Amino acid sequence: MLVTKHAAELCALLVNDLYGELPSRILDALFTKGRSTIAQLTQYTSLPPRYLRNGLSSLIQQNLLYHYTDSDGRGTSYEANPDACYCLVRFGKILEALESQYGTAERDLVQTILQLGFARIADLAQAFKGRASKTNGHTNGSTEANSGLIESETHLNAVLGRLIQAEIIETMRADSFRNPREVYREIEQEVTRTGPGEKISKMTNEQHGQIMSKYRTFKEQGKSLKRQLDITRGTVGKRRKLQNGRGRHVDDDFDASFLNPNIVVRVNHEKCLVELRNHRMATFASDMLGEVTGSIYRTVLDLLSVEISKCRPDPFLEDEAPLNLAVSTSEIFHHLDESLNVQSGIGKAPKDKIDFQSAEKIRADPQDSDSESEASDSEMPVRRPSAAVRNVDMDLDDPFHESDDDRANGAPHTNGDRKPKVKFEDDGSSKASRMDQMRQHLLLLAESKHKFVRHCGSQGGGQWTVDFSKVINRLKETELDAYIEQSFGRHGLRLTRILREKGKLDEKMLPSAALMKKSDVQLKMIAMQMAGLVDVQEVPKDNSRMANRTLFFWFFDRERTEEQVLDDIYKAMVRGLQTLQVERHRERNILSFVDRKDVQGKEEEVMTAEHYNKYNNHLEVQSKLLGQVMRLDEMVAVFRDY
Repeated sequence: MLVTKHAAELCALLVNDLYGELPSRILDALFTKGRSTIAQLTQYTSLPPRYLRNGLSSLIQQNLLYHYTDSDGRGTSYEANPDACYCLVRFGKILEALESQYGTAERDLVQTILQLGFARIADLAQAFKGRASKTNGHTNGSTEANSGLIESETHLNAVLGRLIQAEIIETMRADSFRNPREVYREIEQEVTRTGPGEKISKMTNEQHGQIMSKYRTFKEQGKSLKRQLDITRGTVGKRRKLQNGRGRHVDDDFDASFLNPNIVVRVNHEKCLVELRNHRMATFASDMLGEVTGSIYRTVLDLLSVEISKCRPDPFLEDEAPLNLAVSTSEIFHHLDESLNVQSGIGKAPKDKIDFQSAEKIRADPQDSDSESEASDSEMPVRRPSAAVRNVDMDLDDPFHESDDDRANGAPHTNGDRKPKVKFEDDGSSKASRMDQMRQHLLLLAESKHKFVRHCGSQGGGQWTVDFSKVINRLKETELDAYIEQSFGRHGLRLTRILREKGKLDEKMLPSAALMKKSDVQLKMIAMQMAGLVDVQEVPKDNSRMANRTLFFWFFDRERTEEQVLDDIYKAMVRGLQTLQVERHRERNILSFVDRKDVQGKEEEVMTAEHYNKYNNHLEVQSKLLGQVMRLDEMVAVFRDY
């Protein structure tokens, strides 16, 4: 994560809101000064070492810092973990996504671990055992089985094992607190180290392979328990069927052997990002093609994501081969929600108008670009509509149009009461199997301009895969277009789209290409240049460099624009959280009164009408501000994390 000024300020605000001012002050110093020791932090923050150690221990407990002690005993250095700090804003989204995909017990366990940062399995068992006994004591021995929460140590063992196998929870070790960049640099120095007097040479392929192997071993250490569970409990199958929005486990494996109580676990945010990405892509498909198609797409994404550990490849693992994942139609049908009505959400058309050869075309490899011509498709024979179909088209324009034969026979005009002559193939659609109807949605996803899925094989009724990078690229374009249109109107969006398609374009050609006045184009381009969205390159025709002897080429740098938009989003999130702090300070007396245990749950009864209305108004303002921050976080995830 590239830490800009506004990103560092945002991370400090999040830590301040959740864990207090002391950890936030230390984190702000680490963002400003970089890696530091306790002695250096004492100088930067003007805090005594005792307070510093308390603040650092809180940050380390929440996995918000990298720290490493040199083998030479020169002391411990601390470094901020910006990715973990920013993930604090996504705790609610993570819990909601996990509850919908796995269940209430899984959400309960992940929420507890997120609050603790990391914990031993023995401590988790003790905490849940104490909570279960306390609950049972208040309910005269009744259990909480109906609530879905963790109710016993065996239940905790089963839930924890499932989450570890799904990679939502990972094990920790001593190296888990180290910066991966530092580990890679240390491995590289160790492999390429030369003896005294030896000449330094370029890195060989063998040395590069050793570095990749050792670094991969370091990254895979957190999955050792997962591999053991896959052997003892069986590998994690495809996603279970969803019923009423919650995961339904066929066998909970309560009789499985207990996990080692001394193992330390924490939440794997990289895998949680995969779940959030699936939700965002399914929402994108629902907005484009409908809710039913989006639900089927979500099932495809869940099946493919079983083997996906992170959204983006590790930048240090250069030889990491991309996963060739595919799922068959029968597997999708087996894991599809039974309550989903696959008959709706897709149009009907006569069979004579459908080119089945083009629709069923198998693309084993992804297309090189989204804008490439469909030359291969044009080679396929296209079925021409027959004369009968052309007559159907004629009647479709006016379904109650009287033919010449009707007029000749003197048929009366029934003003729409007579049955239409056009009949769609309702009988064929109603008798089609559920799998065939689901397959129509998959073909619709494949033929969409966004290329949500790709038909890559014919086994199992057809194999399907998702080119995640291409779909996310389309999603980025959609978010970027919405941002530009909101900021500079539809004319600004039109100009940036032209530059995105054409590349660098002469200033004199822009008005004709955009169908706009020259003065309007100049004003709009200057405004967008001031905002950093577009830029101009001057190419003089001669050495005089006069304006009338210079060509001005406008261009749109998408990568730089996305970075600029990200920084603007960070700034907007900071302003939103600062406004929320001001609102809380303004209503601090009412909020402190509401926090009392004897008032919670009885606010309307205890408070006066005036104060109760102020409290409700504050909750409404807080909901709007937090909702805006969450919407901005979705844009950050699209531009940076997915």
